[in-house]
Amino acid sequence: MNLYAIPPSAPFLETLAAGLLARLPSDEPEALARATLLLPTRRAARGLREAFLRAAGGRALLLPRMRALAGLSTEEADELALPDLLDLPPAVAPLTRQAVLAAMAQRIPRRHGGPATPEQAWLLAGELARLFDEIALEERDLDMLEHAAAEDFAEAWLARLEGLVPDRHAAHWQITTTVLRAAAIDWNRWLTERGLLDIGARRVKALAAQAAAWRDAPPEHPTVAAGIGAGGTIPAAAELLRVLAAAPHGAVVLQGLPEPMAATLWEAVRQAPTHPLAGQARLLAAMGAVPADLRPWHDPAPVGAAPDRTVLLGRALTPAEGLPAWTERDPSRWSAALTGLSRLVAADAQQEAAAIALLLRESIETPGHRAALITPDRDLARRVSAELSRHGITADDSAGEPLAETPAAAFLRLVGRMVAEGFAPVPLLAVLKHPLCAGGMDRTAWVVAARRMERAALRGPRPAPGLAGLRASVAASKAGALDEVARLLDALDGALGGFTTLPDASALPAADLLRAHLAAAEALAATPDLPGGLRLYAGEEGEPLARHLHDLTEALPSLPPIAPADWPDLFEAALAGPVAPSLRATRGRGDAAHPRIAILGLLEARLQSFDRVVLGALEETAWPQATDPGPWMSRPMRAAFGLPEPEARIGRVAADFLFAAATAPQAILSSAARRGGSPTVPARWLVRLDIFLAGQDGLVLPASPAAAWAAALDAPDAPMPIPRPAPAPPPALRPRRLTVSDAALLIADPYAFYAKRVLRLNPLKDLEEEVGAIDYGMLVHAAMAGFLRGIGTGWPGQPAAEAAWARASAAALDAYRDRPGILAFWMPRLANIGGFVLEEEARLRAPGPLQACLVEVAGTAQLRLPGGDIEIEARADRLDQLPDGGWRVVDYKTGSVPRMKDLAAGGAPQLPIEAWLLEQGAFAGSEGGVVTDLLYWRLTGGEQAGEVKGLGAAAEDGTPFAALARDRLVDLAEKWLLGAAPFASRPHPARSAAGGDYDHLARIEEWSAGTPEGNG
Repeated sequence: MNLYAIPPSAPFLETLAAGLLARLPSDEPEALARATLLLPTRRAARGLREAFLRAAGGRALLLPRMRALAGLSTEEADELALPDLLDLPPAVAPLTRQAVLAAMAQRIPRRHGGPATPEQAWLLAGELARLFDEIALEERDLDMLEHAAAEDFAEAWLARLEGLVPDRHAAHWQITTTVLRAAAIDWNRWLTERGLLDIGARRVKALAAQAAAWRDAPPEHPTVAAGIGAGGTIPAAAELLRVLAAAPHGAVVLQGLPEPMAATLWEAVRQAPTHPLAGQARLLAAMGAVPADLRPWHDPAPVGAAPDRTVLLGRALTPAEGLPAWTERDPSRWSAALTGLSRLVAADAQQEAAAIALLLRESIETPGHRAALITPDRDLARRVSAELSRHGITADDSAGEPLAETPAAAFLRLVGRMVAEGFAPVPLLAVLKHPLCAGGMDRTAWVVAARRMERAALRGPRPAPGLAGLRASVAASKAGALDEVARLLDALDGALGGFTTLPDASALPAADLLRAHLAAAEALAATPDLPGGLRLYAGEEGEPLARHLHDLTEALPSLPPIAPADWPDLFEAALAGPVAPSLRATRGRGDAAHPRIAILGLLEARLQSFDRVVLGALEETAWPQATDPGPWMSRPMRAAFGLPEPEARIGRVAADFLFAAATAPQAILSSAARRGGSPTVPARWLVRLDIFLAGQDGLVLPASPAAAWAAALDAPDAPMPIPRPAPAPPPALRPRRLTVSDAALLIADPYAFYAKRVLRLNPLKDLEEEVGAIDYGMLVHAAMAGFLRGIGTGWPGQPAAEAAWARASAAALDAYRDRPGILAFWMPRLANIGGFVLEEEARLRAPGPLQACLVEVAGTAQLRLPGGDIEIEARADRLDQLPDGGWRVVDYKTGSVPRMKDLAAGGAPQLPIEAWLLEQGAFAGSEGGVVTDLLYWRLTGGEQAGEVKGLGAAAEDGTPFAALARDRLVDLAEKWLLGAAPFASRPHPARSAAGGDYDHLARIEEWSAGTPEGNG
């Protein structure tokens, strides 16, 4: 057999190219063009083209045919590109298969685990499809699979499966086999009726057809399968490689062993699915070969890494039968093997990304050097790409990104969510502000209108659902008078057409919902210059999306009608799976990707060689990933059925680790101590390597300095404490007006007063703001005002009073009719308050009618001082003139009530200031009055609907609260409004609650920690 090996330490593609050129006559340039090379990935084919050019020394070449024969493990198998396949029936389209299986899954009774929603049916169909493919691809009776009808093959494996589940097994296994039998029979009948093959079955038949063709007529020109099956392959592919290796002009080139192995150790490797060479051992066994049959492909092979590094890694990863080699002490040998190998341990994922970016950046300082990050963690890949842009380097993730996460697909998903959630502010604005959204308008005008509508109508509690609720909320706000907002709403309504009633509409065909969804999205993406389709599906990211949606359009008619409310979840599930090119780094930039830096996934990195590689995210559950036997069979059942162990996936990625770390002159093994906020466990290979080295007189992997570089990158040269902000604008810029609420704010936090009244910064309300105390307080105040105006100064009697409260509370609630959340939350509490108010008002008016009852009355007075006049302003909730002529000042609180000492100390200035204003005649109808009592009414609407807290008119030392208020107003005015005192942030932390609206502007977290005065 023509079996060859390339040492793991040698650059595979360069050695492959040099060996093939050496085997062909140099004076026949067409000889190379007649050769055929089968490689595991298209990227490997591209890399081999470059390797041929380097090996040829720059002279022109007619390159051989190169075909990607994907690794052919179960999850990596791809449609084959071999010539002898035209006679086979076509394979079913993947999305059509999933739609048909989803329709079948929906017929499974719920009591037997059937799906509850179309989305669950779609996901269950995906699991069924994976099982059918795995059974076909891993089938060892190739003759039966090649010649048997689809129904007969299904019956054969179903009988085998049912033999694993005798009557004594758990009932759920009996149900599983019943479900699988029904699905497999229906599915194969559907395929036969349409003259199609299942995807996995056709792949196996294609391999068998090619093997038969080469068996009958071996290739006449050199045909080499290189680097295929290093991590294991399926039986049909192993047979194809066996036939090729037996052909006179055929050859199979594999990656070599780290060192020669005894037969017993090689057998132990074959039996250990997590070993990096287990797949290759099983492949050779299937081909009837042993490691001794592997001949050198090219001698001498170019050497990249330290010669003994491969042996070191192989020893560290050996199975238990090879552990006696660990007892051999040779520190000098292994110390030399560590040349170029280092370990990077970062604190978290972000520091790891920054450190890796610095390593890649450093590598290209050497002319001609190439560097790569290899990782299965796409989040780390994106982070590194972003960090590289900081250094002026553009590098996209060559492994791509999920199709559903591309900008156009994300826009499509957001449109569905917006409609499904009734145009709630968050999903609505996510659509309106998406870069692809324009609604047929100029993009700038669209964004301006969306922002104005957001500030005026969407901030605060959630509007009523639907476009009608949105229009009502806009009409009730300042945005209702803006023409551009009206145009935006009209454009939104026109673009959506009938795609606005997902939550309430009756069942519709999924294909119709998809057409309506896409039509709405394309209309929203349109601009005056371009139709929406050209914007949505443009570029390298848009093309795979357009193809996927086209296939989905053809597949969805196989589904039964669904409830429109289920459509967004089904649509998102249908977008999952495919991969699109990742253009996050180059999107919107004129830079091309850097030619000497790559970010690769494990599949893309196979057979590639670089001067420096960083193996990132070497942690358990990341690299290697967690194993799962799937929902259909347990591990023992899989083994008895003949399917590979789930742990075989670990062996495949272990091979990726071994060969990537062995080849590059410089290899950095990277991990993070925490990822996603949780501690990580280093990959098992790192642990074994550390233990092996520790047994060699305490050797350790050299530490990479990159983590320290990353930490120092943003660290200041020396700590620079931030002082407490204390702006001091000139007196001319300070306000000459002070409201009661401003006085409380100025006492507690002068900086917040400065931001509010000098800088005139007002906080925006949250989107979909929780219904809270402010809304409730406004409701209570409105209801109380309406009630008191309705009953006048006397007591009209219980029935009339109850009617007045009903009218007042209804009017207060009516103001929030476009905010159903407020109505639902606070209506019951307002009703509870009514009983307390009626009882209390009857008691207060029992001595006789009030002389006056002033409600929600505003008052102002001039505080005349030598430095100028200050206008003091308040709006009193309620001022009662009692029968004896004295005045009672009442304030309603829906939260906590200030204590007596707070009033005396000036921390709660509202009632005292209102008392002073009243005695100054500031309120119309209160001229010359004297305050005899201050009251707080606490109105919660809870179990205790309300309570009254009387404070009297004077502090404990006898000083009237009105006089205390004037003195403090004079102090505030002379110090901050007329004087030059700085507006310090939180000078008295105990007086101000944390979480103020202006805390982020004051940068409190930066200066308060650890300072004696910064207790807040």
